[in-house]
Amino acid sequence: MAIFSCSSCFVMYEDYYPPDDTCILCKQGLIRIVTTNQQQKETTMLAITSALQLFTREEDNSGIHFTSLIMKHRGNAFHLHATTTDSIHVFTESIALYILTINKVNGTLGLAAYMAPEPHPINSYYIHTPQHIRDIFGPEWEQLSPETIVLKLINYLM
Repeated sequence: MAIFSCSSCFVMYEDYYPPDDTCILCKQGLIRIVTTNQQQKETTMLAITSALQLFTREEDNSGIHFTSLIMKHRGNAFHLHATTTDSIHVFTESIALYILTINKVNGTLGLAAYMAPEPHPINSYYIHTPQHIRDIFGPEWEQLSPETIVLKLINYLM
């Protein structure tokens, strides 16, 4: 298997040599084989900032209700499992997006993995209690960087 990079959607993926030279993900761009030096440079996790949109609906007697949170990244929309009180950290690695949501008020933490163009997570892991968070990360977990938390939780996605 080899690593390929698309000149249109800029994703990298591992595959056997494809029968043609178009991207298997976007079906538009031309692909090229990524050399070992490029592959090592691309496999690091990068923190990104993307636009978030909050969607609400108005009901007759009870006011306005929060319905969903959508993140836009590279022309794709991703439905987040988060609330307005969550801290949201977004990372990209190869062709995957990892979204970490931390709610210190409720003592919850979640990681969702996305693959474009799928709007919903392909896998997720959610921690429901502060004690469970401490069991996984230790008592000083709040001192850890979001990237460190994501790298540890990725093992729970498998």
